[in-house]
Amino acid sequence: MKFILQFLMAFLMINTVIISAKSDEFKTKDRGFITEFDKGAPKNSKWVDLFAETPNYRAFGEQIISGRGEKFRWKMGPMFYRGRLTPNSVKIFVIGQEGAQDENLSNRSFTGSTGTRMQKFLNYFGITESYLFMNTFVYTITGQYSLYGDDATNEYKIKQWKQLMWMAQNEDSIIVKHRHKMFNYMLETNKKSLSLIIGVGTAGKESTVTWLNSISPNSCSYSKLTSTYCEGKGELEGVIAIGVRHPGAASARNAGGSATNGLIYDFKKKANIVAKRIQNKSSWLPKDSDGTRNFSKEFRYGYSAIPHRDFAFGTPWVLGGKGTTSNRRGSDTIQIFSKNGCYNNGARVGRRCLSIPPSERPDLNTPDERVHYLYYKNPRNKLKKKERPEGFTTKDLPFEPPKNEFTRTLYDVGPTDFVNEMMSFYQAVINSEYASEMVQDSSFGPTGMYRGSTVAPNLLIIADQQGHTDMFSGRALTGYSGQQLQAFLNGAGLQNKYLIIRSMPVDCLDEASNNLGCKKLNKDSDVDKKRTDLLLSILRKKPIKGIITFGENAKDISDRLRTNLPRYDINPKSENLTGEFEQLFEKIKTDKFIDNNQKYRRSNFSPIPRSDLPYSSRWWMGTSGDRASRSINMTNISVSNGRVRSYDLDSANGNYYKVYAPSWATSWLPEDQELTKEEKESIEKFKRTDLK
Repeated sequence: MKFILQFLMAFLMINTVIISAKSDEFKTKDRGFITEFDKGAPKNSKWVDLFAETPNYRAFGEQIISGRGEKFRWKMGPMFYRGRLTPNSVKIFVIGQEGAQDENLSNRSFTGSTGTRMQKFLNYFGITESYLFMNTFVYTITGQYSLYGDDATNEYKIKQWKQLMWMAQNEDSIIVKHRHKMFNYMLETNKKSLSLIIGVGTAGKESTVTWLNSISPNSCSYSKLTSTYCEGKGELEGVIAIGVRHPGAASARNAGGSATNGLIYDFKKKANIVAKRIQNKSSWLPKDSDGTRNFSKEFRYGYSAIPHRDFAFGTPWVLGGKGTTSNRRGSDTIQIFSKNGCYNNGARVGRRCLSIPPSERPDLNTPDERVHYLYYKNPRNKLKKKERPEGFTTKDLPFEPPKNEFTRTLYDVGPTDFVNEMMSFYQAVINSEYASEMVQDSSFGPTGMYRGSTVAPNLLIIADQQGHTDMFSGRALTGYSGQQLQAFLNGAGLQNKYLIIRSMPVDCLDEASNNLGCKKLNKDSDVDKKRTDLLLSILRKKPIKGIITFGENAKDISDRLRTNLPRYDINPKSENLTGEFEQLFEKIKTDKFIDNNQKYRRSNFSPIPRSDLPYSSRWWMGTSGDRASRSINMTNISVSNGRVRSYDLDSANGNYYKVYAPSWATSWLPEDQELTKEEKESIEKFKRTDLK
């Protein structure tokens, strides 16, 4: 009887979590529930291995494509997918070209402007969840996939284009072989659900045709896919494939208005093809449970926000909201901007960003009023170029998730047990009367709420924010202070035994002169209540035996918990933080919090464990100190020949943040990673190929 009661209580608790996670208080108008998130590749699936077996794009590309520069932008890493990776959960499979900077930040495919365009296309058919997006290349390329205009007469560019086409579509290319392995596994695990395949843009359509013909020769052609559709054969029986123009094709460079009209016409035409098939065969492509259909209305080309469930927990919410929300700053830095920011720091007037036509040349000796002049304090690298972080193996690449057979499965799926309490805490913050005084724009959402084990931690760490890396890592204390704290946790033998909760889920670094809003938020009664509810829920549900506070606000918060658990206070700003950690070790050892035989391993800082970071986090994230910074407004600007010569620093600007790849990763050379046997064989086959 006791066992039955325990089982019923556990069952009710589980279902309560599921029901409450779907509570309307967490539902948004256009992005679903804020309590939903993507856990990453299922650890018991082949996806983890397939992604880890990604070919060495940089080294392979260098061998295949001749000429100046590199074809792949490798420093910010790959983007594998967006959508569902569980069996029979994919009704629509979308194949594109490659990602861009938004995708680099989200670690997911199709999350920029093109992704939101395609989201609306899928929504028209009532498909809001049952899809998977993948690409021709998992890395961003430089330049265009196709030749345009005068490029077609340039022999040098023609040669490069042929080399790229071989790498992208030839069956002997290791990239094609690997891509087909992923596509085939998608098909193998979704035979009962898959109905529609969509190729986006020239590369996406060519990759679709290449794959379909690898399954059933001559089953599809580029012209047929582009003009109407291809019927799947063999294993793809009952599936159709269509091709749509790339949304990015509608630009001033590509015929401007006429390109836009052609793009809209193409999307409407393909929408009608799919809609008619659905109407003629009711069992084909059933809509999702929360999807709607109304084919009496013509498809309208536009944007639809990407659901929260497609992103790892902690991803900035501004990504996937509408259009592009970031821009590159060189090859190793990306700037993200809020809904109140603009691409390339364009000045905002009302709801619009001022455009700067290329034909206009501002006065080179006067500050341009159409631009926000921003200053960033670049973070220092804590590892030298030839140094490697602890845990990095010879099989790994700095700019990819771990490839090693053991560490490739070490990633954090998200805070399943406490997501409701976390989101209630965050909502209390943004609903506070003091929220408007925050530095960080609210469109970024919660940034770095937690880090560590939510399964069975016995140490609760309440910590104040220490840097801006958390915004890009999605987890708390992942910059230099967090790496110093990690050195203590590792040295004390507390790996996988801690849970860190940040005192505030938004940017509250106190160096900002106008960050008084956070001081008020910390004392807001509702904010404090929801934060306390979260902490007490952890203390109640998990076997917590002690508490560490990391910062003054964290100490005050712990005081209000009124718990009898032993507590240890650490000052993160201490000039001798390493020494404080050694003293802390002796204290917790005396209190028998750890084994009396445990010996302390001293270290100044350690990389954040892969098990603490979301899936697809590149290896360099959480290493080499702080990796991000917040912008500061410039004032009293003096410009000469278009360059800023002098300025004063004003207030912090919470609309812009930057992430920086560390030098130990960006100095990586192709010869630092040996090519596999399969990659070498692929290169040899290329050398024997006539590209005429």
